[in-house]
Amino acid sequence: MVPVPVDIAAQLLSRRSSNDPETLGVLLAGLRRSLAHEAIDDELYDDLEAVLGEHAHPAPYDIAVIAGRFREATTTLVEIVPHLVSPYPIDEIRRLIHVSAEHPRPEGAHGHLRRFALAVLALLDLMGDDGS
Repeated sequence: MVPVPVDIAAQLLSRRSSNDPETLGVLLAGLRRSLAHEAIDDELYDDLEAVLGEHAHPAPYDIAVIAGRFREATTTLVEIVPHLVSPYPIDEIRRLIHVSAEHPRPEGAHGHLRRFALAVLALLDLMGDDGS
């Protein structure tokens, strides 16, 4: 955070603001995009590539680590999707929460991780440009 001198802060606060629907719509879109960028980072996309990519075959240790990061992403996605997707994607959210709650045996971990990645990707696709 950069400190703002008092005189500049006073000048900025004294400016008139616009509250017309067009300006507020642009502001809302910018805030939603900012929210998505804070929640969805390159690491999430790297994890999706590691699981769903053409040459994907994560090692058992990587499966556990990626599943943990997907669980963290689930919490974030459940919080931000209502602000970014309309109508609310009930089926996709349910699927993501359900897969997130699963803890499969080691022999089923790879398939579970693929289902988990697909559930995350489905929500990212619904978010469209706001999620990139």
